[in-house]
Amino acid sequence: MITGLEKRFTMLIVDDEYEIREGLRKADYGSFQIEVVAICENGIEALKAMAQTPVDILLTDIKMPLMDGLELISKVSVLYPFTKKIVLSGYGDFEYAKKGIAFGVLDYLLKPLDFEEYFRLLHKTTTMLNEERELQLKQASLERKAKLTAHMLRTKFLAELLQRSLSEEMIELDSAAAEVLLEVEAPYSVCVLRFQSYPTRSKPASDAEWQLVVFALDNLLHDYWDDPGFGYHYVDPVTAQCALIVTEAALLPAVQAEAEEAIKTELERILRAFKRFRGLFQSHLQYRIGPVVGRATEIHHSCLMAEAGFAAAESSASVASTATDAAGSEVQSGDDPDVSHANGRRLVHEVKAFIAGHYDRTITLDEVAQHVHLNASYLSHLFKELTGMKYIEYLTEYRMDKAKSLLADTNWKVYEVGEMVGYENPRYFTLIFKKYTGQSPLEYRNAHYNTASKDG
Repeated sequence: MITGLEKRFTMLIVDDEYEIREGLRKADYGSFQIEVVAICENGIEALKAMAQTPVDILLTDIKMPLMDGLELISKVSVLYPFTKKIVLSGYGDFEYAKKGIAFGVLDYLLKPLDFEEYFRLLHKTTTMLNEERELQLKQASLERKAKLTAHMLRTKFLAELLQRSLSEEMIELDSAAAEVLLEVEAPYSVCVLRFQSYPTRSKPASDAEWQLVVFALDNLLHDYWDDPGFGYHYVDPVTAQCALIVTEAALLPAVQAEAEEAIKTELERILRAFKRFRGLFQSHLQYRIGPVVGRATEIHHSCLMAEAGFAAAESSASVASTATDAAGSEVQSGDDPDVSHANGRRLVHEVKAFIAGHYDRTITLDEVAQHVHLNASYLSHLFKELTGMKYIEYLTEYRMDKAKSLLADTNWKVYEVGEMVGYENPRYFTLIFKKYTGQSPLEYRNAHYNTASKDG
């Protein structure tokens, strides 16, 4: 029996055959100091389990419903690069399984399983993990914390942006912390997807089953909407309603009818991708498209109008009226503390020192304000008054200067440089860098290299 202190490694087993899952789970892992923390029957369940508890070892079958083993290990390779991946396959699938070598699969096992071979492989795997352990634990802990923080901030910001009117300053500050690139004066539209059974669950599902539905929607929209650059999405955890913010200029031509047609094309593509999850989604998804608005402060209005499209015609006017009333509802108040000019400069100096010491991770204005014991709104005002720059402008400029030095003087990869200056999302880092320098990170690095070569 392994005690809590002796358990050094965690493992996740994924196979759609119950007997195989149970047989693998009941094997004696004591001598390897391995704990099987979960068993799953498909890739979607496995990804959800790993999002809650990343594991050291993933043992997965190849042929499974909803998401097969190859798609699972391809995603795990990106999200959890330190996880050791072992593939279990039938003889007829072995050549297919070998495609996993591109995703860093450690080894392959054939069914029916030879347990002596299996245990030899586990010994090899835990030996590798022991050798990497100290560095892995440190890096993985920092990365998971950064990703979790950024993900939580992004989810909170998008929910607020879609549900109420935010001031320009709030959008500017919160979008930077959440790594969401929004220009205040730009066209946007919001598409709303919901199950026909909305607002009730699409079937009498347990909480665990419903969480899996929400997780699958979130995961798919990240792949099919966010990653291609169409915009950002938010999935309501209670109703599973999905709101898609359209930011891609190609989808928003001047004529509203043309914009809707372009957006519909992308939405239909997403709905076709969802069809392979019929076994999970027990209700059809339908969508409505909100009008194009001209500013980020009006995004919630487009969302409300899209939601109104689901309602009866007589309720549309009421919903639209609510959206109009909400547009000017943002009121900020608070007493400014009595801060002298000299004391204000001292506080700004402390803010700059805090940024210098923590720019390599997510920093929010609230966190900095707490550090110097000021109200966040007042600190924002004070910083602008005494430096001539907005707080977020200073933070971004500081990070960009550090990034330029790293790109010019080191061989770190672009995504690594982004992480080293506080950006968890590589795409967002590239967009911000190009916005501030006029060049992509690679273009900047190549230009510096060429200049240095000529000078030499």
